[in-house]
Amino acid sequence: MATIGLIAGGGRFPLLFAESARRAGHRVVAVAHKSETDPELAKQVDAITWVKLGQIGHLLEGLRAGGATECVMLGSITKKRFFADAMLDATGVRVLARVAVRSDDNLLRAMARFLEEEGVAITDPTPFLTDRLAPEGVLGRHQPTPEELEDARYGLELARGIGRLDLGQTVVVKDRVALAVEALEGTDACIRRGGELAKSGGFVVAKAVKPHQDRRFDLPAVGPDTVVSLREARGRLLAVEAGATLVMDLPRMVELADKAKIVLLGLR
Repeated sequence: MATIGLIAGGGRFPLLFAESARRAGHRVVAVAHKSETDPELAKQVDAITWVKLGQIGHLLEGLRAGGATECVMLGSITKKRFFADAMLDATGVRVLARVAVRSDDNLLRAMARFLEEEGVAITDPTPFLTDRLAPEGVLGRHQPTPEELEDARYGLELARGIGRLDLGQTVVVKDRVALAVEALEGTDACIRRGGELAKSGGFVVAKAVKPHQDRRFDLPAVGPDTVVSLREARGRLLAVEAGATLVMDLPRMVELADKAKIVLLGLR
């Protein structure tokens, strides 16, 4: 049994990780962010330390006190909070000083380098989440038409293409035409924009891993909210990369998709 550190942001992924890792027999020590992380996480882990964004020294102390020698980073941090109420401690100031261009990736990699130097390496969370990755094949009751399947495969090819440019992970396709490409706005907004352009509905949404994606920091993910967005925009099919896309609450996703006559599909 290993002790795994969990640096937790917002959303359900930290909770799902903790549940899966402990089910596999691991001990989970969390560092959670105030005003971001779901308080329910405290019930799902063996120990928890609460910090404000930027308190990297306090974060490191929490991981060390719990006995973690490796950790994962999961969950969202609202970027505007960095400007609103971040509270950099002395360690946070030193880490930030290392970063010339303060993009998301550069900040995360600087954090990873610092923690590794301190003996707590950030690792890929997917080996602990194998039970949460999308399986291959049709996941619900509804089957794709040959045309929809062709759009789904084309959509995954496009999604990987934009991933090589370090843009988003999602595209909206209809009749082999790309209607929307995800950028900063996120998956749900991309789906809505595709729906605005496909007035008659019936489009396909495809989501794939970026070819050179650093899985320590950024994993493609879908959940019930994705299906709701697709239903509201009158989409027909959601295709995700099997074995690589995190799925939140698959039974609920299938329930919603079946009711809305939406196809859920895992492709490789």
